[in-house]
Amino acid sequence: MDYQFLNNLNHQQKKAAMHVNGPCMIYAGPGSGKTTVITHRLSYLIKQYKINPQNILVITFTKAAAEEMKSRFHQFQGDFFESNVNFGTFHSVFFKVIRTWGGYGLKDILNEKEKYILIKNIVKTLNIEHGEDDEYIKEIILELGLYYSNYLNREAFTPHTMDKADFIRIVDCYENYKKDNKKIDFDDMLIQCYHLLKSNPKILSRLRQQYQYILIDEFQDINMIQFEIVRMLAEPLNNLFVVGDDDQSIYSFRGANPQFILEFDKIYPEAEKIIINMNYRCRQKVIERANALISKNQVRVDKKIEAFKTEGGVVEYHSPKDREEEKKEICELIQDCLKRGYHYKDIAIIYRTNILANGMIEALLEYQIPYYCKDQVNNIYDHWVVRDIIAYLKCANNINDRESLTRILNKPTRYISKKSVAEANSYHKDLITSLKVKGNLKPYQIKLLDQLEIDFKNISRLTTIEAIRYIRKEMKYDEYIEGYCFDKKISSNGIFELIDEFEESSLKYLEHHAFLKHIEDFKNMIKEPKKKEAGDNEVQLLTMHSAKGLEYGVVIVVDAVEGITPHSKSMEEVDEIEEERRLFYVAITRAKEELYIYSPQFRFDRKAEPSRFINEMQYTGPKRSELKIGKEVFHKIFGRGFIEGLTEKIVKIRFTKNNLVKDLDLEICMKNNILNN
Repeated sequence: MDYQFLNNLNHQQKKAAMHVNGPCMIYAGPGSGKTTVITHRLSYLIKQYKINPQNILVITFTKAAAEEMKSRFHQFQGDFFESNVNFGTFHSVFFKVIRTWGGYGLKDILNEKEKYILIKNIVKTLNIEHGEDDEYIKEIILELGLYYSNYLNREAFTPHTMDKADFIRIVDCYENYKKDNKKIDFDDMLIQCYHLLKSNPKILSRLRQQYQYILIDEFQDINMIQFEIVRMLAEPLNNLFVVGDDDQSIYSFRGANPQFILEFDKIYPEAEKIIINMNYRCRQKVIERANALISKNQVRVDKKIEAFKTEGGVVEYHSPKDREEEKKEICELIQDCLKRGYHYKDIAIIYRTNILANGMIEALLEYQIPYYCKDQVNNIYDHWVVRDIIAYLKCANNINDRESLTRILNKPTRYISKKSVAEANSYHKDLITSLKVKGNLKPYQIKLLDQLEIDFKNISRLTTIEAIRYIRKEMKYDEYIEGYCFDKKISSNGIFELIDEFEESSLKYLEHHAFLKHIEDFKNMIKEPKKKEAGDNEVQLLTMHSAKGLEYGVVIVVDAVEGITPHSKSMEEVDEIEEERRLFYVAITRAKEELYIYSPQFRFDRKAEPSRFINEMQYTGPKRSELKIGKEVFHKIFGRGFIEGLTEKIVKIRFTKNNLVKDLDLEICMKNNILNN
């Protein structure tokens, strides 16, 4: 047989591409060329074994990935094969099945916009609090997706956005609407396909004859119902070729279950297992740190990534005083990268949660650095808790702002009923006065309103950040949030993170009106998301989740502190910490050449602990014998520098930042591993 087209593959890639029959699990590390392996295997099946292209099914997770796979195969193989191999996402493949045999059509699909409007209306109709908050509705929809992806084990599902009783009420209303209107959503495509194949052996047999060879990319992201459908389709031949990396399994919040990739050989004892571990993306220093980090996970396939590019590379850890200094240093680093020949588009700023984008965007705007935010900006100013505090600020400056006053009248509760507000509404433009006169209030309620007026006057005299702190502590808004979360049986961590972020964003604005104007300007700026066009030269901003599959010359990881990464909501169970570690691993392996990690010493005026993942990356410094004048070193606090003097006790270093010269205790530096290569 002619294997010449496989000659550009390394040994492991070639072994994977030449697998023909039976189940096969390919563990493909970051930057290891998995798409190349898949396209070459397709060609190998067709060219060497004369497999009919129509009998091959390639499944990916996103439409973009499916299109890229088709395009890569087309470039490699030509039009004939490209047009006959079946490429698609799980949803497109399964919808094709229920469209052909289940009687569904495109008109029956409830698109994401319609679904959002519907869920928002259901939440409002059921009188569930904060139904007007867009971010809250998005969180509910995300949990609905997780609930449906756990279709075969729904009883074990516990929502985090609200108590389970309210969640089930939403599910029931949603299901009734779809049934009454003969609609299905994207989750239903999987469920309906599963039922169709389970209950109709003839259809299942026909599909098995058609799809005799099944390839799945990003297998670590598969959920239970997707796997069950694929397993049914693959039988009895079990020509199931799956490619993935358990170390990059980061989508449990969408229902992805890494157990399927970890236990593939138990499900298919005859499966061939191949590890592709040569990384063609990252420099040696990045790979060394990544290997040290991910090796701390206990539940994983044992493997070690090797770097094809063994020379050069930069890995630096910075510990600025606070987040303001962090943002300043990052903007200066970007400017330095440009001087060294990088373009803006070569640089990515990666963070754990979308909340962190706000502050970074504001800093980039200040430094006039163009940017593109891959995720829709999670505008903290639109969240209901932040809107509550904004309402307090507005009332303190204009007590006749009826909309704002109505919003916070019972946050925390002052026992003012909706009926009292309705009766008082038409009496006087000053709602508090109206309530006292026409609200039929008891003395204790009037006393609470008197105190509210005093609080408004106090707030009006304070700086913006002092006012926010007064609202939180003196007016007991934080206590209200704690009580709210306790009643709803949800964690308060994420909500307080938002409030802290909001409070910190006010630091630059002494006067309330200046801060409120900034909020409106920011909202207007991000209202229309900019469409990304090829060739746009902008710094890339993205979450760790969104960074997967991408690569950049320079990667900057921000806010690498405990409580952020690993995130506070994912620190209770070992498997949660392991997924957080995988997330960090994904982030750092996006760096082709240079990696910078920032851990501010203080966040929100509180001491911050560096992320445990930084120590796990095992930064190694030079041995004492390797230190010499002129050697470049990196200090954890002061950054990059060069040794100018050296004695038995003192090392003199000139740091490139601000041209500082420091005399450091050599023994302390070596003992605490302060200096890195």
